[in-house]
Amino acid sequence: MVSKMADVLKTKKRDYKYNGPVSSSDYNSRIEENYQDLVYLYNKANILDARLASAFERVLKDHIFLASAIQDLLDRVSSLESASSQLSIYSFSQIDYGSLVGSSYAVAGTELLSFDPIYNVITLPKVSSGSFSKLKFGESGIGQIVPDYFKARIDNSYPGVDTAGAIIDSTPIYNCILDSADKVWKRSIVSSTNPTTGAQLMLYVKIPSDSIGTLKTNVIKINPFPCFSSDIYSIEYTSDSNPNLTTADTWIPLNKNSYYDGVSSAIGKVAPGGWSSIGSDSILNSGALCFQFPETDVTAIRIKMNQRNYLLEGSQYVYTYGLSDLDVRYEKYLPTGRTIIKYSAPAGQTIEEVTNVAPIIYNVPESQLDEAFSYRIIYDDNGVYSLSNPGSNNHVWIEVTLNQLADKTAPVLSDLIIEYI
Repeated sequence: MVSKMADVLKTKKRDYKYNGPVSSSDYNSRIEENYQDLVYLYNKANILDARLASAFERVLKDHIFLASAIQDLLDRVSSLESASSQLSIYSFSQIDYGSLVGSSYAVAGTELLSFDPIYNVITLPKVSSGSFSKLKFGESGIGQIVPDYFKARIDNSYPGVDTAGAIIDSTPIYNCILDSADKVWKRSIVSSTNPTTGAQLMLYVKIPSDSIGTLKTNVIKINPFPCFSSDIYSIEYTSDSNPNLTTADTWIPLNKNSYYDGVSSAIGKVAPGGWSSIGSDSILNSGALCFQFPETDVTAIRIKMNQRNYLLEGSQYVYTYGLSDLDVRYEKYLPTGRTIIKYSAPAGQTIEEVTNVAPIIYNVPESQLDEAFSYRIIYDDNGVYSLSNPGSNNHVWIEVTLNQLADKTAPVLSDLIIEYI
């Protein structure tokens, strides 16, 4: 299925010597061509109206829940700012390798750690020629397409309003893998009640292997809809050959090693569904998610979703949830890389000494952090960059080095916290 419409008009250009058709057949042909073009343009206008309406609905619903999330973030920032002698990556404009170009600490383009502005993570340099999606395909001159072998299934047999017989308005499930902003897979359930369970389902997606030639996977990206509204309860995979997309398949939590079990700050950074206490790692009101893990054979994934939030329309409760831009990928990485992160002292203060540097990396076990991460502190000593501390610094730079683990895990740096006096 092609995701966009080509502009091919029927009306031909004619050079008339006497400013008009010279025969009735030519006149009739021109009128027929004009008619076909008018029908085409009318249909395209309707398609564009539908796309605009869909995009506006998406923006409106995202806006409602983003406003709530922003207020929550403002409250958290106020709380964090009250704490002293600690700085973190509050903005990725702090990635400042450009300032050190020409110095002995300059980072070459080939070794620069990659930064993803959508998922706000820093990881190893990517090799684009060896990286590819398992779900997204395109054709030259056409754009993204939905292949015939795309297969997905919904299980809505869970308690709540999203059940058989409910009033449901849904877009095609294949919309979940499309990149276009006006394409989103969503389910809107109209209910006369608002149970505490809300709406919930399990989404199964098969990963085609025939067209790619490898089952190796190490990245999953998920964009819940509406943003910061839906909950992601669990993410699991199977390596079964020819999976049925049912509970009969062998399902394994993506966080099968239960990394950072019970550590509340890791929620949203480790894939949910792997901790010992069921549901304790659920990602409530989830934003965009990206999980990187060791190379794993994946033939299908399943995602348990929940929507507790609703919009009230008259006396009816409307629960809306879904996904967009879902991707399952194999990313090839260089084994090591560096970047530079700048920290500035708060107004009226200076950094006399950095007493601790703590990386926030949740896809690497604590026992292997020293293998995955190392750093150096760089100072500006009267215009000369140095590892020697001159004292009373307005800024310091942390040179970060990340290394791939033996199991091919690419460390994901979510934050870097420094303590100072």
